[in-house]
Amino acid sequence: MTEAEQSVPRQARTDWSAIFTSTLMPLTVAAGFVYFALDPSQAADWARGLLALIPLEYFRALVLYILRDTYREYRSPMQAARFFLLSLAILIGIALAISLYVLKGDWWAWVSKPEVYRAIAFALALIAVDGVIGVYFFRGDPKQLSARLEAVADDASDWVQIGGFQLPIVLGLALGLIVILRETGHGFAWFPEATPELLQSAGLLYAAFYFLGKAVLLAHANTAAFNTTGRRVFGASWIQRLIWEKNKNPALAASTERAAAKRRRAVLMGEAEDAA
Repeated sequence: MTEAEQSVPRQARTDWSAIFTSTLMPLTVAAGFVYFALDPSQAADWARGLLALIPLEYFRALVLYILRDTYREYRSPMQAARFFLLSLAILIGIALAISLYVLKGDWWAWVSKPEVYRAIAFALALIAVDGVIGVYFFRGDPKQLSARLEAVADDASDWVQIGGFQLPIVLGLALGLIVILRETGHGFAWFPEATPELLQSAGLLYAAFYFLGKAVLLAHANTAAFNTTGRRVFGASWIQRLIWEKNKNPALAASTERAAAKRRRAVLMGEAEDAA
């Protein structure tokens, strides 16, 4: 370790091991999407199962809030594991009820597809096992981890809204307009024909882009910049204005985010007793 690194407080340093472990999964998923995008025929059998990733990403963002609360209320490994599993079971029950209400008669037809129920079952099992192992064997400062998870959960929720909902709509409308102009001879002759194979490859590449973005926000929560400021990736006021559900009262949103960043910084730097 250099003299400059030794002069930096331990709490403010970038945790490279945490960055590696937290980004390994999303980067691996992104690499898989890129691989199949180069040869989309190999993804034909399970491509419909990718639709399950959309609600699961919303679900995963909510799980991060559960983990935040788990570490905030941390008393012992067993108590934390029970708290997490009970909260996760309640969330699964709520998600099941909502899906039944939204899909109604189509629910069983959709969920009975092997590529769908396998993806959901695997994701839920992975979330449960990963969460229990994490909280049971955790031996650090739970208040600091809770503050870190709060930022990650807020960023993940915003990224689901932006990258999983808003941006695909904008890109889809733009693509539709380009195709219309190309077919009517009003320019864009250079644009390739929108074949099913090309659209599938584009969708897979976009999925890779989404998980790369997720890896970025996970990595940021373990950097020195985050530790010393408490500011998350999507906390800037101009980004919050881009989120359709958050731009109704930008002044209040900005004030709330500043207060949250200040509280997180205090906890991460050891200047506060808890993350209230």
